Amino acid sequence: MSAENVEVVRAGYQAFMSGDLEGVGKLFADDVEWESPDSLPTGGIHRGRDVVLANFAELPRHWSSFSVEPDQYIDAGGDYVLVRGVQRSTGAGGSSESRFLHLFTLRNGKVVRGEFIGDSAKLRDALGG
Repeated sequence: MSAENVEVVRAGYQAFMSGDLEGVGKLFADDVEWESPDSLPTGGIHRGRDVVLANFAELPRHWSSFSVEPDQYIDAGGDYVLVRGVQRSTGAGGSSESRFLHLFTLRNGKVVRGEFIGDSAKLRDALGG
């Protein structure tokens, strides 16, 4: 199932980067959980497909530009996929570019958990403090 999980995650990034949140949602389990640093305006732990997608939809309120550019999809074995890449964003305080890791847990071909690991200090600075 690992190779299939990598393809599910890859499809999720393609949908996200094209602004297709509905397409992203099709890859999430109903009870998906997304965690990102709570020091950021859209951070914290969000549970449920609709809640997570609503959180993603809030990104443009805080960023005039925002992108994640994966450069490596890693089959971490079993139900886990790790994605490494670069995040670029511009907010009221300036621009930010930093590496990120996203750890995904999948079950039955759906994402059940996603965790953002990155430089939240740079992101906070780009937001203006």
